[in-house]
Amino acid sequence: MPQLDPQLAVVVAALQARGAPPPFSGTPDEARARMRTAVLAARERCGLPQVRSVEDTVAVHAHIRVPVRVYRPHSHRPSLPTVVFFHGGGFVLGSVALMDDIARKLCRDVEAVVVSVDYRLAPEHPFPAAHDDALAATLWALTNAAALGGDPACVAVAGESAGGNLAASSAIQARDRGFALAGQLLIVPGVDFARDTLKLDSDGRAYPMLTPHDLREVARLYLGTATDRARDCPPSPLHCANLRDLPATVIAVAGCDPLHDEGLAYAARLQAAGVDTQVLRYEDMFHPFFGFFEASAAARCANDEICRGFAAILRPRPGDIKKAQA
Repeated sequence: MPQLDPQLAVVVAALQARGAPPPFSGTPDEARARMRTAVLAARERCGLPQVRSVEDTVAVHAHIRVPVRVYRPHSHRPSLPTVVFFHGGGFVLGSVALMDDIARKLCRDVEAVVVSVDYRLAPEHPFPAAHDDALAATLWALTNAAALGGDPACVAVAGESAGGNLAASSAIQARDRGFALAGQLLIVPGVDFARDTLKLDSDGRAYPMLTPHDLREVARLYLGTATDRARDCPPSPLHCANLRDLPATVIAVAGCDPLHDEGLAYAARLQAAGVDTQVLRYEDMFHPFFGFFEASAAARCANDEICRGFAAILRPRPGDIKKAQA
């Protein structure tokens, strides 16, 4: 059974000592307030990674308007990748503002224009709202990359947790509309709404920061009345019938995470479909480790390695981008 990184174990112990409730307990507004308090308290201690510029705007595709925040790095490269980033939070929590530090570090370390997407949250906006917003923002970035300061031949998607689901789903749907993305980064992705959470309950493993019960709450709040769609894609990329011709992929999984096995399962399916797929395994990390780079040296090393791996696959390839269907 994986042993949690000692510095992250201190974080977990402190939360337990304070009697902190599970992340999805109470009403969504109560859960969001707890996350906001925790994130802002950490940010006061650590500050933010520095980038060249930050701009709030709106991505518009067809009838959908999605708020986005565009980050541009300090870089002397003649052309930059554009990365459409989707934050985590179980489709219920999180925002562009709260994941500002993660997006900034991704922008700085990958040397990319990052478009961080403020997709609609459940339960106020159940499935398929987040997926619709994610695809709209991706298609907008693909058609506006040059205006954003990036190379239109090198547009990618990235996401953490629920955001990993949105990134994977958007890559599939963009492919089906005639686009070729340059890459996808899936960090501890949840890619199967039909997962067996009862089996996870009985496996005897500890899952700090995200439990099987939390996963049931995520499915309940986001799917709402669409529980019969759990095996569709979207919302479950793992059940997509055809994964061929998807972009080069980096998938990061954490050992102390109930989504560990489905992340590996998705990587295996991508590899079987001929997709260039790199798997980065961090057995001593818990689910949200990617954002804990200021709390743990090991988490920072993992974050750095993930950014390097993603940057390595983002090389401009003129002619790869095809026109999208309307």
